[in-house]
Amino acid sequence: MKKLIIACCAVLAIGCGMMAGGWAAGGQLYGSYYDGELHPVSETVRDAVRVFDRLHFHTWWDGDGWIDDIADDTLDDIDTAWVDSWLEQRQETIDTPYTIPMANIDRIQNLDLTFRSGAGNTATITSGDNYTLDGNFFVTASALNGRTWELEVVANEGGVTLTLPADQQSYRSIAVHIPDGVALDIQSTLSAAEIEIDAEAGTVDAEMLSAGSLDLSVSDGFLFAFIDHGAGEYHIDGKTNYGPFLLNDTELIGPGVRETRYDNRRDIQNPLYELDVKVAGNGRIGLSTLY
Repeated sequence: MKKLIIACCAVLAIGCGMMAGGWAAGGQLYGSYYDGELHPVSETVRDAVRVFDRLHFHTWWDGDGWIDDIADDTLDDIDTAWVDSWLEQRQETIDTPYTIPMANIDRIQNLDLTFRSGAGNTATITSGDNYTLDGNFFVTASALNGRTWELEVVANEGGVTLTLPADQQSYRSIAVHIPDGVALDIQSTLSAAEIEIDAEAGTVDAEMLSAGSLDLSVSDGFLFAFIDHGAGEYHIDGKTNYGPFLLNDTELIGPGVRETRYDNRRDIQNPLYELDVKVAGNGRIGLSTLY
């Protein structure tokens, strides 16, 4: 077997030498057979290069190339409407004279909102696809500070609507300030680790407030809201100078019970949530739980 291997290697070496010598002397090296005749290797290589060139040409330069047809058919099957809509929204945001975040770019974690009364005194918070301001209003301040959006808006005749993205499940903090007589209607659930609402002389009607810590206060205004958990799960700290605070239609502090302070820490040993309520003047706070 060893001698056979040596003999094969010798034949191969002699053959390669004769092939190289013949090619150097001007002979042809044949590498394929088709169409009834032998074809030299040089012709095969040349044809392969031409095929590659044509493929390259059709792929990148020829608008009628088969690769382009496949690419066009593929692109036609892809829905790019959402990209166009996103670009239009972003351009509208850039063109506004004040700052509005984009939910899919600016992941806001804190909201600091102030609603003021101008020629009108109504405001609405609702939910939608993105952050938007609609209606008749004037923005006195709007800025993104890190993950916080600070907005101060004046409601003119017809009012203003602030839309918050529905897919933003929860914020770290939401603060709402109403320094004058605005009537704020919160039509969607506000959810955050901490929620602070100061209605002062305005009014707030909230569909749902969901937070681990709720800080609610009025002066001569009114605040009515549903809260997300059972009454027995809150540590409630209530204070008033005159006006009442009611929970599930029961007055806990105010002129009806002649109490100015309420604290249930002795009754609830391990409260899960915090509820801090203040009525500074003759306003009114009324809260209801779902169960």
